[in-house]
Amino acid sequence: MLPVMAVSIFFIGWHYYHQYRSASHYRLVALVAAILLFYAWVAIGVARREQRSLFDCFVQASYYVYIFCVLTLTGYFIVFNQVSAHHWWQSIEARVARREGVNLEPGFLRRGYHYFNYEGIGNTIMLLPLGIYFPLLYKHLDNFLLVTGTAMLVSISIELMQLATYTRVSDIDDVLLNTAGAAIGYIIYYLVFLLLPKKPAPAEAGPAG
Repeated sequence: MLPVMAVSIFFIGWHYYHQYRSASHYRLVALVAAILLFYAWVAIGVARREQRSLFDCFVQASYYVYIFCVLTLTGYFIVFNQVSAHHWWQSIEARVARREGVNLEPGFLRRGYHYFNYEGIGNTIMLLPLGIYFPLLYKHLDNFLLVTGTAMLVSISIELMQLATYTRVSDIDDVLLNTAGAAIGYIIYYLVFLLLPKKPAPAEAGPAG
């Protein structure tokens, strides 16, 4: 957990200085609660998973640092503060009714310009590592359809979280691009796995005598 704690402490210091210097104690408590909840998830994951080698430690540490970065980019650490605001649910209902910052039509926001722009590439890359981490860390997900399906659920959860913040765009295109990125990540993982030298099978013992 040390790399995650180091990154999060840096984040708290930078975020506090730039955005929370004059904030109320209530907002600070919301930020700390969000980070502690993330710590609890990491601690449970580390306790349930073995670290049998330096490679295992590296994969797990980098995975949790990556997840922390994704949560930071997608607004997880502000959702607690905004959900607790007055008339939050009414604001969400009005936003959905007006389709303000909500796109359920694939290609709508990008109609008229190319998918391979900064936003499109960023959304594709964002969940690409999941296609590699999932089969490494969760052996029951070592399957293309399971990886892409799980990544799609993760992306949908991110978009719903962004809807809850009512300051970010929830876009079906992001779900499609995120899922495509995870699929590419799994293909990369699979190709590398095929290229790695295989351990020779142990020789069978001959008949005694």
